[in-house]
Amino acid sequence: MQIFRINPSHEKSAAYLDNRRLSKQVLELYQILRVNLSMIGLLETNTRYLHHPIVKHVYNDGHPFITHTFKLLIACDREHQRRGGKRSPGFRKDLDGLASLIEAHEGDCLWNEDPLPPFYVYGDAKTYGEEAYSLYASLLHEKWQNDKIPPRCGIHLEG
Repeated sequence: MQIFRINPSHEKSAAYLDNRRLSKQVLELYQILRVNLSMIGLLETNTRYLHHPIVKHVYNDGHPFITHTFKLLIACDREHQRRGGKRSPGFRKDLDGLASLIEAHEGDCLWNEDPLPPFYVYGDAKTYGEEAYSLYASLLHEKWQNDKIPPRCGIHLEG
Protein backbone atom coordinates (compact mmCIF):
# COMPACT_ATOMS: atom_id res chain seq x y z
CA MET A 1 0.00 0.00 0.00
CA GLN A 2 1.41 3.37 -1.05
CA ILE A 3 0.45 6.99 -1.42
CA PHE A 4 2.39 7.97 -4.54
CA ARG A 5 2.94 11.70 -4.17
CA ILE A 6 5.61 13.23 -6.38
CA ASN A 7 4.51 16.78 -5.64
CA PRO A 8 2.52 18.71 -3.00
CA SER A 9 -0.12 19.27 -5.72
CA HIS A 10 -2.70 16.49 -5.73
CA GLU A 11 -3.39 17.08 -9.41
CA LYS A 12 0.28 16.84 -10.42
CA SER A 13 0.75 13.69 -8.37
CA ALA A 14 -2.35 12.10 -9.93
CA ALA A 15 -1.31 13.09 -13.45
CA TYR A 16 2.14 11.56 -12.96
CA LEU A 17 0.83 8.06 -12.25
CA ASP A 18 0.43 5.50 -15.00
CA ASN A 19 -3.13 4.26 -15.62
CA ARG A 20 -2.77 1.01 -13.69
CA ARG A 21 -1.24 2.60 -10.60
CA LEU A 22 -3.67 5.52 -10.78
CA SER A 23 -6.63 3.14 -10.67
CA LYS A 24 -5.05 1.25 -7.77
CA GLN A 25 -4.25 4.53 -5.98
CA VAL A 26 -7.94 5.46 -5.94
CA LEU A 27 -8.78 2.13 -4.29
CA GLU A 28 -5.93 2.33 -1.78
CA LEU A 29 -6.78 5.89 -0.74
CA TYR A 30 -10.39 4.79 -0.30
CA GLN A 31 -9.25 1.91 1.96
CA ILE A 32 -6.87 4.13 3.93
CA LEU A 33 -9.64 6.67 4.57
CA ARG A 34 -12.15 4.00 5.61
CA VAL A 35 -9.72 2.45 8.09
CA ASN A 36 -8.91 5.90 9.53
CA LEU A 37 -12.59 6.81 9.82
CA SER A 38 -13.17 3.51 11.57
CA MET A 39 -10.31 4.19 13.97
CA ILE A 40 -11.98 7.46 15.06
CA GLY A 41 -15.35 5.76 15.42
CA LEU A 42 -17.24 7.13 12.40
CA LEU A 43 -17.41 3.92 10.42
CA GLU A 44 -17.37 0.18 10.99
CA THR A 45 -15.02 -1.57 8.63
CA ASN A 46 -12.23 -4.11 8.48
CA THR A 47 -9.18 -2.65 10.19
CA ARG A 48 -6.66 -5.26 9.06
CA TYR A 49 -4.47 -2.45 7.65
CA LEU A 50 -4.40 -0.70 11.02
CA HIS A 51 -0.66 -1.24 11.48
CA HIS A 52 0.42 -0.47 7.93
CA PRO A 53 2.94 2.43 7.91
CA ILE A 54 0.90 4.50 5.43
CA VAL A 55 -2.33 4.02 7.40
CA LYS A 56 -0.51 4.97 10.61
CA HIS A 57 0.99 8.02 8.90
CA VAL A 58 -2.45 9.25 7.83
CA TYR A 59 -3.85 8.41 11.29
CA ASN A 60 -1.26 10.72 12.85
CA ASP A 61 -1.56 9.39 16.42
CA GLY A 62 -5.32 9.95 16.52
CA HIS A 63 -5.42 13.22 14.58
CA PRO A 64 -5.83 11.86 11.03
CA PHE A 65 -5.35 13.88 7.88
CA ILE A 66 -8.81 13.01 6.52
CA THR A 67 -9.56 16.19 4.54
CA HIS A 68 -6.23 16.32 2.72
CA THR A 69 -6.19 12.58 2.00
CA PHE A 70 -9.74 12.78 0.67
CA LYS A 71 -8.77 15.65 -1.64
CA LEU A 72 -5.95 13.48 -3.00
CA LEU A 73 -8.44 10.66 -3.55
CA ILE A 74 -10.74 13.01 -5.48
CA ALA A 75 -7.84 14.31 -7.62
CA CYS A 76 -6.80 10.74 -8.45
CA ASP A 77 -10.37 9.72 -9.22
CA ARG A 78 -10.88 12.74 -11.50
CA GLU A 79 -7.65 11.99 -13.37
CA HIS A 80 -8.67 8.33 -13.66
CA GLN A 81 -12.03 9.35 -15.16
CA ARG A 82 -10.40 11.96 -17.42
CA ARG A 83 -8.32 9.17 -18.94
CA GLY A 84 -11.43 7.10 -19.55
CA GLY A 85 -11.21 4.95 -16.42
CA LYS A 86 -14.44 3.41 -15.22
CA ARG A 87 -15.74 2.38 -11.82
CA SER A 88 -18.73 0.28 -10.98
CA PRO A 89 -21.94 2.06 -9.96
CA GLY A 90 -21.51 0.45 -6.54
CA PHE A 91 -18.06 1.96 -6.04
CA ARG A 92 -19.29 5.37 -7.27
CA LYS A 93 -22.05 5.13 -4.65
CA ASP A 94 -19.47 4.16 -1.99
CA LEU A 95 -17.33 7.20 -2.91
CA ASP A 96 -20.38 9.46 -2.67
CA GLY A 97 -21.18 7.99 0.74
CA LEU A 98 -17.62 8.56 1.90
CA ALA A 99 -17.80 12.18 0.70
CA SER A 100 -21.10 12.69 2.53
CA LEU A 101 -19.71 11.22 5.75
CA ILE A 102 -16.61 13.42 5.62
CA GLU A 103 -18.61 16.56 4.74
CA ALA A 104 -21.09 15.85 7.56
CA HIS A 105 -18.26 15.96 10.10
CA GLU A 106 -16.22 18.88 8.75
CA GLY A 107 -15.70 21.35 11.53
CA ASP A 108 -16.28 18.74 14.27
CA CYS A 109 -12.54 18.78 15.13
CA LEU A 110 -12.33 15.00 14.66
CA TRP A 111 -9.30 15.22 12.40
CA ASN A 112 -6.40 17.39 11.39
CA GLU A 113 -7.15 19.88 8.61
CA ASP A 114 -3.46 20.40 7.82
CA PRO A 115 -1.91 18.97 4.66
CA LEU A 116 -0.69 15.39 4.85
CA PRO A 117 3.08 15.62 5.38
CA PRO A 118 5.15 13.90 2.69
CA PHE A 119 6.18 10.41 3.69
CA TYR A 120 7.97 7.77 1.64
CA VAL A 121 7.90 4.14 2.66
CA TYR A 122 9.14 1.25 0.60
CA GLY A 123 10.40 -1.93 2.21
CA ASP A 124 12.43 -0.89 5.23
CA ALA A 125 13.10 2.62 3.89
CA LYS A 126 11.10 5.44 5.49
CA THR A 127 11.64 9.10 4.72
CA TYR A 128 9.69 12.11 6.00
CA GLY A 129 9.76 15.51 4.35
CA GLU A 130 10.28 16.99 0.91
CA GLU A 131 12.72 14.27 -0.17
CA ALA A 132 9.76 11.83 -0.19
CA TYR A 133 8.47 13.43 -3.41
CA SER A 134 11.62 12.71 -5.39
CA LEU A 135 11.92 9.24 -3.88
CA TYR A 136 8.43 8.36 -5.13
CA ALA A 137 9.24 9.74 -8.58
CA SER A 138 12.37 7.57 -8.66
CA LEU A 139 10.43 4.55 -7.44
CA LEU A 140 7.84 5.02 -10.17
CA HIS A 141 10.55 5.30 -12.83
CA GLU A 142 12.16 2.12 -11.51
CA LYS A 143 8.82 0.29 -11.56
CA TRP A 144 8.09 1.55 -15.09
CA GLN A 145 11.48 0.30 -16.29
CA ASN A 146 10.59 -3.16 -14.95
CA ASP A 147 6.97 -3.25 -16.13
CA LYS A 148 6.27 -5.60 -19.02
CA ILE A 149 3.62 -3.18 -20.33
CA PRO A 150 4.79 0.41 -20.96
CA PRO A 151 3.24 2.97 -18.60
CA ARG A 152 0.42 5.09 -19.98
CA CYS A 153 0.75 8.45 -18.33
CA GLY A 154 2.55 10.82 -20.66
CA ILE A 155 5.93 10.38 -18.94
CA HIS A 156 8.69 9.45 -21.38
CA LEU A 157 11.42 7.25 -20.04
CA GLU A 158 14.92 7.43 -21.38
CA GLY A 159 17.07 4.49 -21.95
